[in-house]
Amino acid sequence: MGHRFGDFDSFGAAVGIARLAMLCGVRPHIVVNMQDPNLAPCFEKLEEVEDYSDVFVSAAGGMDLIRPDTLLIVVDVNNLDHVESPEIVRSVRDMAIIDHHRKTTEFPKEPLLTYIEPSASSASELVSEILEQHMFAKSLLKEEAELLLAGILLDTKQFTRNTGARTFGAALFLRGEGAIPGESSD
Repeated sequence: MGHRFGDFDSFGAAVGIARLAMLCGVRPHIVVNMQDPNLAPCFEKLEEVEDYSDVFVSAAGGMDLIRPDTLLIVVDVNNLDHVESPEIVRSVRDMAIIDHHRKTTEFPKEPLLTYIEPSASSASELVSEILEQHMFAKSLLKEEAELLLAGILLDTKQFTRNTGARTFGAALFLRGEGAIPGESSD
């Protein structure tokens, strides 16, 4: 899950983590406000992708899916009061955080993994780096690569702010996975 009032970066990062879970043989779920009009283009990009037919769930639906072995991966936010569902955060035992914002608060419980890298341009950049290191080439779907690239484009204001070699490296990786820049933010 990402933050409330999701955007391309939180959505793209969540989709990238979902693909990694799928490649590991785990059926993921992404907790998101499916009624948020800002996310409509994201959902449209994945509407024909069978792998995502039942991945997205509401906060209430996510609560129903919690089991003792559930791992919650929070992306693009590290203040757990600002996640899509603070109730889920309080209810799961195991959690990981991947974010590019500075840590602003203490966590109510210690996450299994905390990857907070303020020098990164976006959560999508961080997730792209993780994917590049842990999967074979051409393992991402074009739609996934485009959503991740859209997250980078959003948080860098089309590569005009907060960019570095890592940002362009992540974008190059996503281009190699099929992302077409003009189609990334449609």
